[in-house]
Amino acid sequence: MEIRDPIVAGTFYPDDSELLKKMILGFLDNATVEKHNTPVKAIIVPHAGYVYSGPVAAYSFKSIANYCYKKIILLGPSHHFSFDNLVSCGKKYWQTPIGKVKVLSKNDFPKLKNKKEVVKSSEIHEPEHSLEVQLPFLQTVLDDFEIFPLLVGNIIDYKKISDILLSIYDEKTLFLISSDLSHYLPYSQAKMIDKVTVDAILANDVQRFHKYGNACGKTSIEVLLNIAGIKQWNSKLLCSMNSGEISGDKSQVVGYASIAYYE
Repeated sequence: MEIRDPIVAGTFYPDDSELLKKMILGFLDNATVEKHNTPVKAIIVPHAGYVYSGPVAAYSFKSIANYCYKKIILLGPSHHFSFDNLVSCGKKYWQTPIGKVKVLSKNDFPKLKNKKEVVKSSEIHEPEHSLEVQLPFLQTVLDDFEIFPLLVGNIIDYKKISDILLSIYDEKTLFLISSDLSHYLPYSQAKMIDKVTVDAILANDVQRFHKYGNACGKTSIEVLLNIAGIKQWNSKLLCSMNSGEISGDKSQVVGYASIAYYE
């Protein structure tokens, strides 16, 4: 009861640990990322099946390799439930084929104790893949970290949610935002729409992104844009592609981007 077992191992990514690590290392080897003098503060990462989004996701994960993060705050959408604000998970560990990861709970953060905007529900987390698929990559590039997985619903007050998350942030914390871009559009249309979305993100233009951005983790990204504005972080596009460029089928594609944030 204390462990959340993976629900997309064997479908979104290999359920064999050696095959999984080999696949991830291959993606990382093919990703070229300029190293910065200061640690990355946040990343936006896609969450589709690894054969499609893994080559793009690897850019974000390579950008955080070799830095020392103790706490990863994961923000992503629920594809199964509708709710307001943030939902944490009631499990103590999340299992992947590579091993277990310790989960932080609301009780681990005294400043969250009376925050009604963060509720706990293992039921809402159970069927969701958007955060799970990030863990094998994290386990490959980092050591000795704990996660605070939060599913993001309808946000009523972005400033309040941003302040809540920043209250548990420190210099050894990484924000990981899980989101794909446009879904199931013809290739040329998807390229145009995804460029509008990415340009709004890179400009840290919350209003433009809210109006024109197309992403399944849109509210999670909007939370990050508010945090980045408060902290005055700078963003950098590391890689942007879609499934058509990877699979060759350009009739209906899904867009992906890796974006990193720095001081």
